[in-house]
This record gives sequence, C-alpha cells and structure tokens, in this order.
Amino acid sequence: MKGVFKIAAVNCDDEYSICEKERISKTPLIRVYPPAPIPTFDHEGELNTKNIASEAGRYVQANVLEVNATNVVKFTQENPSVPKVLLFTDKKGIPLLFRALSLAFEKKIFFGIVRSESQELFKEYEVKTPPQILVVKTTERKPIVYKGELKFQPIFDFLNVYSEAFVAGGENMDSSKPWLKEVVPELTSRSGNDICFKTEGGLCVIVVSKGIPEKQVLDVIEETQRNNKAENSNYRYMWMNAETQTGFSQLFNVQEYPKVVIQSPGKRKKFLIHEDEITASKLENTFGVINNGDARFTHIRAELPDLS
Repeated sequence: MKGVFKIAAVNCDDEYSICEKERISKTPLIRVYPPAPIPTFDHEGELNTKNIASEAGRYVQANVLEVNATNVVKFTQENPSVPKVLLFTDKKGIPLLFRALSLAFEKKIFFGIVRSESQELFKEYEVKTPPQILVVKTTERKPIVYKGELKFQPIFDFLNVYSEAFVAGGENMDSSKPWLKEVVPELTSRSGNDICFKTEGGLCVIVVSKGIPEKQVLDVIEETQRNNKAENSNYRYMWMNAETQTGFSQLFNVQEYPKVVIQSPGKRKKFLIHEDEITASKLENTFGVINNGDARFTHIRAELPDLS
C-alpha cells in the first residue's frame, strides 16, 4: 500500500501527549483519517492488511472515466496536451491502486477504464491478457505499454515520465520552465536544479554531445527511461551541450561524442562514464552494475563548474 495511503506509527509510551490528545484508550489501535470533512474512525476486528486496506480504501475517490467504443475518441483526443492512461480489465469496480494513481496525477493525466465487454477496444489496442495499462499520447504513434509490477510506486514512476506540467485543457502551469514537461530536457543553469542537482535522491543520466543529440540517441534514452522507470526511479535523464558547457566536458574528460555520463549530485559528488555503445540494453547493463554496488565512480573533489 506504499503510496496509496500515508501510514505512520506512534509509540504511546514515547509520545504520550499525542495519544492523550487523540484519546487513545488501548493499543494496538489502527485509526483512519479520511479526507476532511469525513471524521476519523478506528478499525475494528482483526488486524490484517486486507481488512484495513478495504476499510480505508472506501475513502479513496476515483477520477476515472468509463471508456467504451462510444466515447474513446473523445477521451483520447480532447485536451491533446494531457496524456491519457487506460486500464483494460475483466474485473468489476475500479481497483484501489488505480483510484489512488488517478488522484496522484489529478489534472496532469486523465485516467480511463475499459471493461472486457468492450472487446472492440481490446482488439484495437491489442490487449490480450488483462489487466493491462497503456499510456496514450497524441504525439506518439502507438500506445506505450506498462510492463512492470502492478504496485503503486513502479506504476507512479512509469507514469511520471509522461506527466505534463499542464492543467486540464492544456494551459501551461509554468511557461517559464519548459524543461518540466520535456522527457529528456537540456541541462543548463536554468534547468539544472529542477532536473538534476536539487532533485530528491537519484542519479543524473547525462547525454554529453556537441549540440543537440541526434534523434536516434534521444530515442534510445527515452526507451531506456521507459524501461527503467517501470522498475526503478533512481535515474533522471537529460542532455548537455559540450560546446556551451565546457567546464563539465573538461570535468568528465569526454573525448568522443556523444557520451553518456551518470553523475551523483549529492554531498559526495562523483560520476561514471558509460563506455559502451549507447543502446537501451547496454545502458541497462551499466545501471545493473550501479544498482549492484559494483560500479567504479570517479569522485569530484572540487566545486562543480558553473552551467551556462
């Protein structure tokens, strides 16, 4: 349930004032705090995950539209700047997981659910085995298929790649920060903190090139991003122009272009150069070495150069 609910624990011996204020008369006790103005309530009965999730889940609303052959064109094509997510299912109701995701991406992604009765849509979108999650974008020729675990955080990370900085109708929420809605933004002095240096955790995957990277390279990065996001949210993807960011090019000692550099922007700054071909499979091999703790990073002892 990580990501679906906010879950906390209180030790009444250590935090007596909290338990006194909340009028806790016995422990252990599960108290549920639904969205205001719904009052809190205490879970009664056996303490098990299924029962607690079922009780609390009743208060997670759904921003999900029932999609069928009649309204699918309107759903997918209206507000073209906003991505659409379709859940194909043979179950009744709307899964708690999907409801929670629809709230997490409210006004950024539109969510729809397709039932097994709409076989024409299953055939059109080539869905053979539900449940299946697809992302539909007007800028993509084909829907993007989610292939990861059916858990909140992996799906959230996958969808976050396509989440746009738009409100419904396509109005830009912050036109001064276009990099927030780009899949692979350019690393500059303006975008640096938002996409790399001040992000919460993670490593910066930087394509260092002379000028704008070729489309083939960017396609590989986008594919890698989609594949990797389904399993791991530890990476942020971007590109850097070596001709304007000469300080970083010298820092990384890049001799051939384009090159992929993985940089840790935390307190202990360090970087690693991907020495193999720039393909999705080769990059994922490098990520595997990093994830296993076997990567040999070069530590950055001095201050980072300024970005132009």
